[in-house]
Amino acid sequence: MVKKISGRKLSAHHIEYRKLAESAQIGSVSRGQLIGLAKRMKKASLIKGTESELLLELLDTAPRELFEKGGVPIVFKSNRQLSYDIKRSESRVSFLLSRLYDCGLIVMRDSGNFKRYPVRGHNHEIITACGIDLRILVARYYELKQKADEVLEADDKKNEVLHYFRGLVRQIKTSYTEMEATPFMSLLFSRMQKIIHIIGRPAKASLEKLYKAVRLFEWILQRCFEQKTSKTRYRDLADKIHIEHTTTNYNCNCNKKECSDNSEHTQTINATSGHNKKAYEKKEKGKTQTTFSSKDPTLPQIKPEFLATALPNTAMFLKHGLQSERDLIGSMEFLATMKGISSHAVEEAKKTMGIKKAALAIGIIFEKHCRELIKSSGGYLRGMIAKENCGELYLERSFYALLDEAFKEKLNNLYTVKNHQLKPNDEKKPLFKSELK
Repeated sequence: MVKKISGRKLSAHHIEYRKLAESAQIGSVSRGQLIGLAKRMKKASLIKGTESELLLELLDTAPRELFEKGGVPIVFKSNRQLSYDIKRSESRVSFLLSRLYDCGLIVMRDSGNFKRYPVRGHNHEIITACGIDLRILVARYYELKQKADEVLEADDKKNEVLHYFRGLVRQIKTSYTEMEATPFMSLLFSRMQKIIHIIGRPAKASLEKLYKAVRLFEWILQRCFEQKTSKTRYRDLADKIHIEHTTTNYNCNCNKKECSDNSEHTQTINATSGHNKKAYEKKEKGKTQTTFSSKDPTLPQIKPEFLATALPNTAMFLKHGLQSERDLIGSMEFLATMKGISSHAVEEAKKTMGIKKAALAIGIIFEKHCRELIKSSGGYLRGMIAKENCGELYLERSFYALLDEAFKEKLNNLYTVKNHQLKPNDEKKPLFKSELK
């Protein structure tokens, strides 16, 4: 039986490292710089702690003169001596040397009997050497330093974003506990909880995810303060609100026969009539109505100034608010992604309806989903596309129905504010009568 003798692995990249070590310019980098590099690589987690400890021991073993011009920094210590120096076993030292060898941080030249020694000439110059060659560190110094700097810079950025992320979460929770509980505030707080659930453990999340979460939290915090200050506005303005929302001259292309009590157009004019919150695009059979073509670029029945009023939740998630159809078109993919609508469905809607009509459809779907009128946003958009293909889609009806609901909510809020103001006066009257008696 022949005993198998195995040495270091030798592959293509090991040969490249050996050539690179032979071409190193000794004297361009000092030993102190290499020691600093080894510590920096450990800090950046490019090498492990024990590997860094062994590499530092090798650099300390080589004299400073060997790293100056004309020197050859090669270490001839045995594994036994190295194991004694770093307080590890010989087998562990052999494994660590193999790790550093594979990473290209040292170059190993083994002799036939695995001993480490130099072969010198007549002038005591090293001709060949079997040992641990550190010239590869000199050749790769700037490359390794750049890698370590990039990793440490990314870690610093992540730590900053992580601290800012946790601070924003704390601020939002504090603001929520101090403010009055309203449906809007509950919606904002639930969105924050959903984002935290998606992020999971913040320390393990990617930098891109943390940046997105920070932007959303900044927006939520801004909305919290807007909601807090808006409670002092719009009091005792019944006449102005009435004039602002009395829009009797809508430009509607429907026939006179079509303007029944169940249509959204009639509901907008008669604010007191009931409104059915289910599918706004349903159409009774046998009705004839002139509609726009499938790819009509304009929406003449919808005025831009009413977009933010009818779609408040949609406007809330847009960066610059909702002032015109351009804002809807620019944020179409963003709104669709937030509600889980696939990009394929969005592209199909664009081809079927046209860009402007598809943007309005996604805005309406977003609003209805926020109001919990629908459950599946993607399925609802597919249904709209099917109705558009049949010529039975009437987005203006849905829009005016949502607008009507917004007007009703504002009027109800105004009435409640007035009732709260009148109640103290009603309580004072009997007290005044009792005092007269």
